[in-house]
Amino acid sequence: MKKFRLYGLGLVTLLMLPAAWLLQGLPRIEPWLEIKYILQGENIYGILYGLIMGLIMILATSNDEATQSFKQQIHLVRSLKLTLFDCLFLSLCAGIGEEFLFRIALQEWLHPLIVSVLFVAIHGYLNPKDWSTTKYGLLVLVFIIGLGYAVSEWGIWFCIFAHAAYDFSLFYYWSKRYSTL
Repeated sequence: MKKFRLYGLGLVTLLMLPAAWLLQGLPRIEPWLEIKYILQGENIYGILYGLIMGLIMILATSNDEATQSFKQQIHLVRSLKLTLFDCLFLSLCAGIGEEFLFRIALQEWLHPLIVSVLFVAIHGYLNPKDWSTTKYGLLVLVFIIGLGYAVSEWGIWFCIFAHAAYDFSLFYYWSKRYSTL
């Protein structure tokens, strides 16, 4: 995949932000974005939460069975030849776009548990026909449920930073760890 397509994918993911804004009925943008909370000190805990959950996922999936279960995702990440900047860019795009859509817009109408299951299922980690993938999907689900409840306590930026840190750890690890599958 060419780099411009990779960045295009990241930017498309960011389009979930205006979609969430539309779903919320076009509220005043500054308070809705919670811009004043971006540099809040508690967001470091979001980063730590994401990194810890990413490390747990890396440890849990660092065996032959898991490598086979995630072969398609790992191969995709490896084929992108991600640089450190690419990993950071894609992680931030996913964190911002997906968290605003799922935490802010969809959780307005659906319970956090339902939104969390929907999120993990859309990402392909819950498959009733493939237990080896689903058991790792349950780990992802624990992380996502945590975000579903954290948004009301610590805000959207905590969730965005946690999500971005989690994705970054997996993108970086998978892009560097596996040379061939």
